[in-house]
Amino acid sequence: MACRDQARGDKAADDVAAATGNRPDVMLLDLASLRSVEDFAKRFEDTYGRCDRLMNNAGVMALPKRTVTVDGLETQMGVNHFGHFHLTNLMMPAIRAAPGRKRIVVLSSVAHEFGHPDFDNYNSTGAFGYLGSGWLTYGKTKLANLYFTYELHRRLRNNGVLDVDVNAVHPGIVDTDLPRSLALNFYPLLRRTGGLITPAQGATGQIDACVGGAWEGISGKYVAEQSGPRGSEVGPGGKKGVFKVTESSRYSYDQEAAARLWKVSKALTGAGWEALGEGKVEKASVAVSSWM
Repeated sequence: MACRDQARGDKAADDVAAATGNRPDVMLLDLASLRSVEDFAKRFEDTYGRCDRLMNNAGVMALPKRTVTVDGLETQMGVNHFGHFHLTNLMMPAIRAAPGRKRIVVLSSVAHEFGHPDFDNYNSTGAFGYLGSGWLTYGKTKLANLYFTYELHRRLRNNGVLDVDVNAVHPGIVDTDLPRSLALNFYPLLRRTGGLITPAQGATGQIDACVGGAWEGISGKYVAEQSGPRGSEVGPGGKKGVFKVTESSRYSYDQEAAARLWKVSKALTGAGWEALGEGKVEKASVAVSSWM
């Protein structure tokens, strides 16, 4: 378990041990720091040598005021996308070293549907760069998760890597403390009206995508919980905790945009993706105004 708070991570590990009899190891990892990502990846490889499953689960949602990470990246994009992009890059040697089929799961959201690529301002700067109390930027990060998933799948297959599968999962609107930073927290209303699902229901999809037999060999897909506002056959309040492969927004299938985001992400994180035969790039300054 990779956690940014050692005490909370240890508490979660103790809870798992009490429920299952097995206690997972806990390692520090702060997705808001590229240095922390690099330190974690090195410790992990030195300790274990291989990674059979990687679940990119961390996220922040709709921070009402724009903040930046220690690297100068807008916080939501820095944690939700850039941190996971760099982590997956650095974990790839350990993933490739594992036997059999390996899986990578990326947590996206139905919120990707109101995300739109802005290659002149991926850092959400300026008077109009961070609108809607952070919601538009959040949607942009969730669209970035899909671009990353689809582009990584393409690059794996184009490089002859057939034993690593990557899928994105929308877990549903889950009753957790994710909305703790919202300017207007509407989750209590959703809870009263039955619009939320439980953490156990929400975790089902990503756990199945990570270890479930039904997903063996499936890659490059968007897996969505079926009680949400879109992609459901029965509408809101329907098949709670049920997951299936679903069409994502039309923007998410733009391969040119996904390739551009990949290039931007490499430049801003310094990720080389040598495991896919790509060349290491010099890390760019975040102060650039154009993200071409």
